[in-house]
Amino acid sequence: MKQRKVVSIIGMLVVLVGTLFMMTGCGNKPLNYLKENVVLKFKNETGKTCYVEISGYSNGLNLDGAQKFPSVLKTEIPADGTEKTMTVKDVTVIAKTSNRTYNCHVWFEMETTSIDTNVRTSYKTFYAETKDQYSNGIFHITQEADGSAQQLIVSFNN
Repeated sequence: MKQRKVVSIIGMLVVLVGTLFMMTGCGNKPLNYLKENVVLKFKNETGKTCYVEISGYSNGLNLDGAQKFPSVLKTEIPADGTEKTMTVKDVTVIAKTSNRTYNCHVWFEMETTSIDTNVRTSYKTFYAETKDQYSNGIFHITQEADGSAQQLIVSFNN
């Protein structure tokens, strides 16, 4: 009699745990990612040749950690003020689970250097809530006095 009761209780527990897993789903399912290329435009207003290097990552609400994208190696931005486009490849823009879709936030980390060694390098991070946030405008590279030295400044204008 006692053995039957123990077996019944264990059976009920197995059914309850199984029901709980069925209702909540498996929490360790891998995320599916949608990656796209993002095109950024630059305009050098310093009068001297500059170079831009871009790295960074995407983050889908801390679901699976940061998703780094391949760095864009040092690219020359001409001194004549013409626009230069740079394509950042394989940027994670969407993370999907079986029942939800998340837009990923993107961090573009830019290192901008001048051909003039007397001008300080600029390190700046741009945060984007959507992949298109920086695609419709231009990153302007300017030079400002910072005490006795010159400093590169990167700003974004729509």
